[in-house]
Amino acid sequence: NLRTPAKKLTERLPHLSALIMDIRGHGNSSSPFPSPHNFHTCTEDIFETLQSLELTGDRSPTAIVGHSLGGRLALQYAHALSTDSVQSKLQAPKQTWVLDAVPGQPDPSVHHILRTISSIPLPIESKSWLFKNLTEKHNLNKGVAMWIASNLKDIEKYEQKQQSEQNLKGKQHKPLEWVFNLDMANELIHSFAEQKFVPMIRDITSQPSSIVNLVIAGRNKEWKDDIVLELQSIPTFGKSPESSFQMHTLPKAGHWLHVDDLNGLVDLMVKGMNE
Repeated sequence: NLRTPAKKLTERLPHLSALIMDIRGHGNSSSPFPSPHNFHTCTEDIFETLQSLELTGDRSPTAIVGHSLGGRLALQYAHALSTDSVQSKLQAPKQTWVLDAVPGQPDPSVHHILRTISSIPLPIESKSWLFKNLTEKHNLNKGVAMWIASNLKDIEKYEQKQQSEQNLKGKQHKPLEWVFNLDMANELIHSFAEQKFVPMIRDITSQPSSIVNLVIAGRNKEWKDDIVLELQSIPTFGKSPESSFQMHTLPKAGHWLHVDDLNGLVDLMVKGMNE
């Protein structure tokens, strides 16, 4: 779900390139992975992928960006490298961008969307049918529904009888299924509460040249005052560009901020990476 922001970011900062990775259980990483499915094993997946692409040493990613669950993993990745808690050829990123990941339990909208997706009968007739179902039956906004509908793929193997019946009815499309593994996604949700979110930011930003940018969706009601105050109590927090820990708010955005305020998000990131 960061493909569009990455495209816009690299258009405006052409000296940068972006590597978009699918977390296990998502997108092209939906094939079976060995258990357990948690933040630690997901971080190991990132290490292995970068090492296989020889993006190590001086070629290590200069920044890591993630939204929601991805933001938690971006933090986990940066913490593992910046504190030398792993043996790796990778260098710690200079910037870590955490997009609307609230400490503690996952955002309620994530649970809602997982429940909604789980309730959709398979196979799915078409993207247009799914979009209509999500907006009319489940009351999802159009932007989020469009994003969900983009996470479909043709079912490679289905009964010949079903294919013949479709051909007789004049239907040319193949039945669709999700590109992600719902069982793995639901298991990963349990890792949210276990992550030491605030101490990790404190550790990362205490290291030289390590910056954490936390982007808050202004319409996400899960950002309670006590959570914000705890984050602002981190010694490295500040509002100046020189601060190692910075918090930014997109007032018009809900949790799916890359959908609700794409331009605002990209503007923030361009400014931060230029500085």
